[in-house]
Amino acid sequence: MLEQYYDLREKCFRKELDLPDFDGGEDERDLQGQIIIVCQDDRCVGGARIANSTPLDDQLRELAVNPRASCMWERFVVDPSVRSLQLIRDFVGHLIEYSRKAGYHYAAVLSSLRNARFYRQCHSALGVDFQIHDHVPDFSKGTFAGLEHYLSVSYLRCSQKMRIAA
Repeated sequence: MLEQYYDLREKCFRKELDLPDFDGGEDERDLQGQIIIVCQDDRCVGGARIANSTPLDDQLRELAVNPRASCMWERFVVDPSVRSLQLIRDFVGHLIEYSRKAGYHYAAVLSSLRNARFYRQCHSALGVDFQIHDHVPDFSKGTFAGLEHYLSVSYLRCSQKMRIAA
């Protein structure tokens, strides 16, 4: 399943992000984190990496987010042939639950503004606060250089209702 996930992320990132040189194969952050896979009929149709560290500690501290209580969701991908709002929403729900069970209070996400808005919609439907915080223009190097990056945070320990009432 891991090999299927690596192949899928390579194909999707190359096509959808226009990154012809992207290597979706296993890397160091895969080995240090956890890979969550979406399966249908014994086939990997999606996945994401939950990294146990973030390269954004300074930015998180500025947002009053404890980096040591934070993970980072990376390499999120769902096969376009089965992609649906419900599938992605369910998968985001699993990422939230897995991250909570692993003891994280926050999940940092770097994505385009369009994807960040979509993730916020998924979180809203699940009653979990997700804030789009900062444009991080010079964050990525190498293959991802030049892509739009926004830092968002999933507030895993507080539902929106709890945050509003506080």
